[in-house]
Formats: sequence, C-alpha cells, structure tokens
Amino acid sequence: MPDELKSGRYRIEREIGRGGMGQVYRAHDTRLGRTVALKMIPPELTHDSELRRRLALEARAASALNHPGIATVYDFEEHAAESFIVFEYVDGATLRERLKQRRPTIEEILDAGIQLADALAAAHDRGVTHRDLKPENIMLVSSSGRLARMKILDFGLAKLRPPVEFAAGDDETETATVMTARGQIVGTVNYMAPEQVEGEPADARSDLYSAGLVLYEMATGVNPFCGKTPPSTIANILKRDAPPALELNPALPAELDRILRKCLRKRPEERYQSARDLRVDLANLQTDSATSVPSVAVPDAEPAMGSGVIPRGVARGLLLAIQAGYLAMYGGLFYDLSLPTHSLPPPVLLSERQMEILGLLHLLVAVAGTPIRLYLLSALAADYPDLGRKYRFLFPLVLVLDGVWSLAPAFLVHKIGAFAIPAIAALLYLPFAQRRLLYDAYSPRGGRSSGLRTTPPV
Repeated sequence: MPDELKSGRYRIEREIGRGGMGQVYRAHDTRLGRTVALKMIPPELTHDSELRRRLALEARAASALNHPGIATVYDFEEHAAESFIVFEYVDGATLRERLKQRRPTIEEILDAGIQLADALAAAHDRGVTHRDLKPENIMLVSSSGRLARMKILDFGLAKLRPPVEFAAGDDETETATVMTARGQIVGTVNYMAPEQVEGEPADARSDLYSAGLVLYEMATGVNPFCGKTPPSTIANILKRDAPPALELNPALPAELDRILRKCLRKRPEERYQSARDLRVDLANLQTDSATSVPSVAVPDAEPAMGSGVIPRGVARGLLLAIQAGYLAMYGGLFYDLSLPTHSLPPPVLLSERQMEILGLLHLLVAVAGTPIRLYLLSALAADYPDLGRKYRFLFPLVLVLDGVWSLAPAFLVHKIGAFAIPAIAALLYLPFAQRRLLYDAYSPRGGRSSGLRTTPPV
C-alpha cells in the first residue's frame, strides 16, 4: 500500500497503527502539502456495512469537536470500495508506550489529568461520550522529557446525544465485545465503568471513571481490576474496590488518592458529575503541590528498568545468586558440624565461650534461614507476582537473621585475617541490597513490572 494514492490526493507512506475497527496510515496530502493520518477499514472488511457505519459515526463525532486535546478531523471520504477518515497526524507515542519507557512524576500525573479533564469536558459539552478511554487511545505529542501535550484518539465507540445533530438514520452503533445478562457492552473491558460492563447506558461519568483508572495506573503502575480473562476482569470491576493508591505508592499526595477513589466509585452518582469538577480538584492540588515532587513507579517492559537503576532481568538474576549463596553457606555450616572431628576454630577476637555462643546462634540462623531462602529462590525462579509485597513482610526477620550471619567471617579470622572485616560489612549490607534489587524487579505493590501482568491472577 505505500505510495498508493487515495482520493487522488492522499499518498500513503506507512502503516502506523492497527486495531479492531481499522488500520491507520501516515500519508501526505499532496494538495495542501501536509502530513495527515488516514484511518480506514481493512480491505477484507470493506463489505461490512456495520463497520462502515461506525467509521462514519466516528468521523462525525470527532469532527464536531474542536479542542487541542482531541485529534482534529480534516475530512471523511466515502466511496463504494472504501471509506476513510483524514485526521491530523500526531507525531509522538501512545501513553501506553511512554509508560513502558519511563516513570511519570506526580507533577506529570496531575498535568495529564488536567489535560484529560479539559478534553473530556469539551467532548461532553458537545454531547459526545468517548466510552473507550485507555492509554492506547491517548497520544503524546513528541517532546523531550515531560509527557507534554496529550491528544485523545479513536471515537469509534463514541455515544452521541444532543447537541450533536445527525441526519435521520445516524443513530449510535454499538459493537458487542462481551455479552452480559443485560445485553451488549462496548469498549475495552479493562477500562470500562461498572455500568458499561452491565450493559447499561454510558454517560460522561463513565468516561470520568475510565480517566480515573488511567491516572490510577500512571500513579501506581497497575490496573487494579485486570484478571486473567475478561469475565474475571468484569467480576473485579463489579465487586472489588481498587486498593487505595497510597497503599501502592506512599509517595502520592493524600488528596490525589481521594480524587482517584472518587473517580472509581461503583455508582455513577457518587463520582465526579462533570469533567470540570475533576479538573478543578486536580488544578487545586497542582497549585498546592510543591514545585519538586518525587517520581512514581510504573510498570516497565523488559529490558527496561524496573526502577531506573538495574534492568529487571539482571536484578532477578542477582537475587537468585544471592539466595543460592546463602544456601551454600548454610550447607557449609551443616557439613562442618557433621564432621566427627568438628571443633570451633581457636578464639582470636572473642573468648572461647563467646565463640561457642556465636556458633550456636549461627546454627539457629541456618536452620531458620534455609526455608526462607528456599522460598525466595523458588519464588524468584517462578517469577512469583506477589514477591515484592511478601518480602516487605519478611524483611525485618531477614534483617535480624542476616545481621547475625554477617558475623560468620569471625570464625575465619585465623585464615583470612583482616579480610574478615570487609566480609562482615558485605554480609551486613546484603539484606538491604536484596530489598533494592526486589524494588528494581517488582513494582511497589508486588506485582510484576515487566508489563506482562500488572496484578496478581484472579
């Protein structure tokens, strides 16, 4: 298709996106000399009248909107063989792609929320409900460093009501993506509001729920409702409350946690009733926030950094090696005790009685530490998704055990001499190093940071 000329003026350059409703191409408008984006139905589906109807609906819905946060529609071409929408070309990346590359700061999250609320307010004022807001449908205009200007794309599932007017027969078209007891639902299940998954009508408050979920994912690195299958995700949306964002990321302002919880209320009447109300709260928080705010962890894709220091794969490999090393040391102690000629080394820094007590303590540490190391070793090998959170509970115990074990080089002073001192320091540092490595490998909640799964399976 590259170099193909559409409608005698749009020369196709390359494909830039593909989805359930169509394909998107970068093209050159030979008449006006500008780069544009063409969204069209795949050739094999051009005969589908329903898809053509939905494409026309998207063109009319988006063309009714004039806002810097919404991609502008330039034209809509409809022919017997094909139909396509001509959009402004947005040079950048989707929010999903950006979240896999770098971590947004709290300031950027607030800025993104304000931009989304502004754009949604403009759409809702014109009677357009998006119904499919998600990171994949939010483009970020190219910019070095910050998230920069956001633009909402893909109004293919938009719901229309007055004041947007259409000719007779142009009623909204719904596409069934999941069947429920109450009827058909449309959109991406992971970001649907409860009323959407139940097949009830969606309105502006449904978009605000989805916007809140996008911001929640930016702030915590997880979508709290994702299950292994669409039905399990739907069950989570209907029955499970999202954990407080502060629980997953203690660096967040308490006010932002409150705003997100209000967006994610199950009942629409308990959420923000308009995008402008949401914008006011976000703008007030932005004004009150300090000029310097900490970064927030988000899920990263391998081999990207888990927390910006060590690649996730390397961190897991080092953790595996550390657990194996501890087990080897424990095994060495057990083996030494099993020898019939076993005796404590001659006292050097401590009295003989103190050395006996220290030896007994190390035996107890080895006995208690072995199951812990075996658990960590197997959990790391299986990439157990809840390991980060589990280790936070284990850390006080691990710190005590490893603190005692760090004195083990005292037994070898007669062999290694002064090297015993840095060896003790290194062993004392290891529990803190493991905590750091686990943070690099796993998100603050304990879920995987690889982007393959962001919540524990349901």
